[in-house]
Parts: sequence; structure tokens; C-alpha cells
Amino acid sequence: MAKQISWFSVFFSIYLPFILLLIPKSTNGQNPYAICPNTTIFANNSQYQANLDTVFRYLSSNATNPNGYHQAVSGNGNAGSEAVYGHFLCRGDLDTISCQNCVTTATTTGLPRTLCPNRKVAIIWYDDCLVRYSNQSFFGRMETVTGIILVNINNVTGNTTRFEEVMGNMMNNVIAVQAPNGGQQKKFATDVVNFTTFQTIYGLGQCTPDLSPSDCNTCLMSGIGHFGIAMGAQSLLSSCVVRYENYPFFNLSSVVRPPQPRPLSPPQSPTSNSVRSNGKRISANVIIAIVIPIVAIIVALLVICIYCAKYKKTKKYDTAETGEGFTTVESLQFDLATLQSATNKFSIDDKLGEGGFGGVYKGTLSNGQQIAVKRLSINSSQGLQEFKNEILVVAKLQHKNLVRLLGFCFEGQEKLLVYEYMTNKSLANFLYDPEGQGLLDWATRYKIIGGIARGMLYLHHDSQLRIIHRDLKASNVLLDADINAKISDFGMARIFAVDQSQDKTSRVVGTYGYMAPEYALHGQFSNKSDVYSFGVLVLEIISGKRNNTFYESGKAEDLLSYAWKQWRDGMPLEFVDPTIRDSCSMDEVMRCIHIGLLCVQEIPDDRPTMATAVLTLDSYSVTLEVPVAPIFFTKSRVSNKDCTSSDQSSTKLAR
Repeated sequence: MAKQISWFSVFFSIYLPFILLLIPKSTNGQNPYAICPNTTIFANNSQYQANLDTVFRYLSSNATNPNGYHQAVSGNGNAGSEAVYGHFLCRGDLDTISCQNCVTTATTTGLPRTLCPNRKVAIIWYDDCLVRYSNQSFFGRMETVTGIILVNINNVTGNTTRFEEVMGNMMNNVIAVQAPNGGQQKKFATDVVNFTTFQTIYGLGQCTPDLSPSDCNTCLMSGIGHFGIAMGAQSLLSSCVVRYENYPFFNLSSVVRPPQPRPLSPPQSPTSNSVRSNGKRISANVIIAIVIPIVAIIVALLVICIYCAKYKKTKKYDTAETGEGFTTVESLQFDLATLQSATNKFSIDDKLGEGGFGGVYKGTLSNGQQIAVKRLSINSSQGLQEFKNEILVVAKLQHKNLVRLLGFCFEGQEKLLVYEYMTNKSLANFLYDPEGQGLLDWATRYKIIGGIARGMLYLHHDSQLRIIHRDLKASNVLLDADINAKISDFGMARIFAVDQSQDKTSRVVGTYGYMAPEYALHGQFSNKSDVYSFGVLVLEIISGKRNNTFYESGKAEDLLSYAWKQWRDGMPLEFVDPTIRDSCSMDEVMRCIHIGLLCVQEIPDDRPTMATAVLTLDSYSVTLEVPVAPIFFTKSRVSNKDCTSSDQSSTKLAR
């Protein structure tokens, strides 16, 4: 079994953040290792302890989840001092009974009793599971700075260079199998390789499912980077676990190998200096003289083909400004004639709507497929860079709550984007239309709110890119034939680096009424500015009224303040759209108004993440804090059009 490294002088100089408190102890056949900082302690019988006990109950009761993973929150919906956030992760090959036994052990006798008593932050690793809790939300965040490195005390016998190569290839296979998994799928893989005739190596890698594939890949690579040359090792990190041993420590039926390219059949190796063919002996020198020129010619041809392909792409798209220009989406290009034919030359009869950047037209391709074509006007404020940005962003996003990009066209003055056609057009067409409102009952609206939340969670946390939409509103949420919400229009979206939390711009773009105050006034945007827009949209869906025209309608306050007052005074039905008051679920309405009001708080840190919003909508186990009165935008030149930097001087805030 793996043991701790004893050379503390080197270890502490390099990995000091990794070891905070290490207590190995055998519990019910498990081998626990825990980290629990001494700096944060809670008192017995305190509110924090009560919330922690609640989280442990939620985790234990959900330990039969087939996914082997569950999140729970008790206390505040934000990172308040008494809130507790927790999750468990069971080894991917375990059955539900083994998973539940491990989680129950960790939450009843492990963390709270013997390993980390009265600690506000703790994580424990067993062979079968890990359990973590904190007073700060860690959902969807990849962390590798906290962990424990274990190595087997036995040295490798044999060729250490080959061992390192074989073990490295095995762990690469593990990453290749699990890394493509997205969403909330299991991020777990195993592999087995033969080191010698009598020695086999077994490898495992697993991430928490709330990580994006790229974050999971990074975490596993970080863990593998701590391996040395030993017969076994483990990297127990906050967000992932990587391990290999010289004995089977997992269910061998869980091994799934990545597809491998078919190797070229090697030439038959001669057993002497010559090969017999047709009864004659051919000299090895003759074979070499024949094979080498052939190989050289093949290599030369490959180099020429690759060069020509790259030159062709560069020549075809020499207007691209960056290395991630049109060349990355070449296969999505439509020619102009095809789209003109599909839309009857952009006939007014086929026009679906008009946006700030141009018209959208319904079209039908020659194969019968229906499409929506976004045609940017020549004078559109969305220039070439925004056009390319929308292609690059949307082409890389795949989620059921995002509109799928089918292609684009860029010929002469025409800039066109081709999307899947949404039968029911936009949410705005229903929500703000007196006749359409009646078609959206509460169950449908609740489903739409959940779909938007999951789509935004994917953009912020689960996609290969970290996307800030910057223009989430009802007209940019489209509805398919089954009234499933799909987020659209990524022309103003921004891509964030993995470790980036916010950015600032001097060109404020978006729609008045949906923009967060820090963005409208100072150009600062982050995922919390999208959360603000989501909160506005939730309140609009519940009330059936526009935020940016509510004040003009003769009411004494804006929509957000009106929602807060009705919720505060215990009269939420007064805020609900009259067409659904008799059929709505009060529990769901209250939760949606509550999460909507938290999302529109003035201070970005007081707003929940989209992960918390999704958890709140999907579970009744989340306790949210009480929101304060939202801020109120006033504007001397009220407009429903897009807001740019020229508008900033006329925007004010009030309570």
C-alpha cells in the first residue's frame, strides 16, 4: 500500500500548500487521509454546525445517485459566514451500496468526529470516495493547490526508463478516455498495461463531474506531474484523484481504452542477413536500398500536401486578423447563392425579425432543412470582428440550451450567420404579447427558466471556453418546437481565460434594463454581470412585463423594486402574471422570485453563481439569504435600443 514520503525538507520546500493536516487511520476497511486547516473553527451547537449536519444528511441520502456525485448547500445561497457547501465523489467503478457506505462513514465518523472536529473547511479521501465541505462555494472550480501526494515505498525493479514510459502512456490513455466527457457525466477512467511478463500496472484517473473537460484534463496532468519512479503512487487533489499501483485496486471491467490509430504493418524482420523469396536469397543491403528511397518519397509527398493545405487555407481567408479566424470553422461555410435561394433572396415575407445588427430570415435548404439566417446590415454596429467572434464562440459550444450554429457566409458586403430554425421564435414574442402570454403556463415558464440557467451554467463553467454573454435578454432566448429554451446571439460575447474572473471595457454594449450597474457605469463585466441579466429575465418571465418599460407604464417604481416589495410584504401573487396566478406553484414562484432578486443585487459578490441558481431551481435543499432592495436605473434618454459608451453619462442609480 502507498506510504507517505519521508524526505520532509524537500517536500515542505516545494509542496508546503499540499499538506495542512494528514491523519491516516483505518476506518471500516477504508484508508482515510484528510486536510483540515486550523484557522477556521466553528463552535459546538452553532448555526454552522447545524448547517453542516444538514449538508451531511443531504449527501448521505443522495449517495445512491448512479452518477456517484452530489452537491448540497445549507444556509445562505451566497458565500455567507454560516453557509456550508459540500459534495461527495465516489470512485467511478463502485456500486451504489459501496458508495453509500463510504459517504456515510465519512460524514458520520470520519470528518466531523475524529479527523476534522469543528473545522469549517475540510476534505477527506478514502479509497472509495472523497467528501469535501467549506464555508465558501467551490462548485465548478478546479483546484490543485490542496492535496496529498503518496508513493509506494518499494522501488521499481527492472528498466526504470521503460517503466516511466509505459506508466506515462497508460495515464495518457486514462486522460484520453475521460477528458471528452462534458456536462455532469462521470469523469472517470482506468487502464491496465504490462510492464514485464510478470508485472502489470493499473492506473486510474477521476475528476469531480462539475469540472469542464479542459479543467479536468489540467487537474489530472497536475496530479501525474507529482509522480516519481515507484511501484505505486497517488495524487489526492481537491478536484481530482490520480493513482497507479502494481496490483488491481479497481474493478477491471471499468477499463475502456481510447480508440487507437491502426498501425502500419511493419516489414517482416529477417532472421539473418538475407531473406528467402521464391527460393532465392535477397541481400539485406538490397532491401534497404529499395525501402529507404520509397519512405523518403512518401515523407516528401506528405510534407508537400500539408504545406499546400495550409497555404490554401491562408490564401482563402487572408482577411482573418488572428490565428483563430475563419480557418477554424472552414467546414461551416455556405456560399451566398445557396442562402439567397433558401430565403427567396431575403424576401420580406420570410423575415422573422429585426435586431440591432440586422434582419433574421427563415430559409429552407435544398434538402428540406429549415434554417434561420442572420443577415448583418452593411451599416451594422457589429463589424467583422464581432462577426468572427460569434462564429468562433458558437461553433465551439454544444449544449441543448444553446442555439446551434450551422454555418456562415462572408462574400463581398454580405456577412451571414446560419442557425438551426426555432419553430416558436423568441421568448419575447410570447412573453410581451397579450395573446402569447396565455400560451405560457407556469410549468412552461419554470422549464424555460431552468433551461436558461443550465445554458448559462454551461457557458460560465462547463464548456471548453469560459464565455460571458453580455446580452442575455428575452429576445435572445429562442424556443424550439417543444418550448425548450435556447440562448442565442453571441456577437457581444467575451471569452475569459481559465483563471480570469473579470474584465473592463470602454465600449459598453448590451441592452438597457438588463445591464448590471458595474457594467453600465464603469464597463466592468464578469460572469456576475450575466447573473444580473439572468435575474432580470427571471422576474420578467414571472411577471410578463418588460423591465425597461415598467417605469414608463405609470408605476411608481421599476420592475425590480416592485418585485422586491411584493416579495418582502408576503404578496408574491401580486407580482405574478395574472394569466397564470390561478395555476402556478407558489413554492416554485417564491423560489424563482427569491433567486431573481438575489441575482440583481447591486454588489456583484452578493449575487449567486449560476451553479447555485441551477441547484436552487432543481432542489429544495438550498437555503437562500434575504436580498436587499435592488438598485433602480434612471436614464435621461430612455431607449430600448442597444446601449453604447455614449449613453454612460446619462445613466444614474437610485434606491
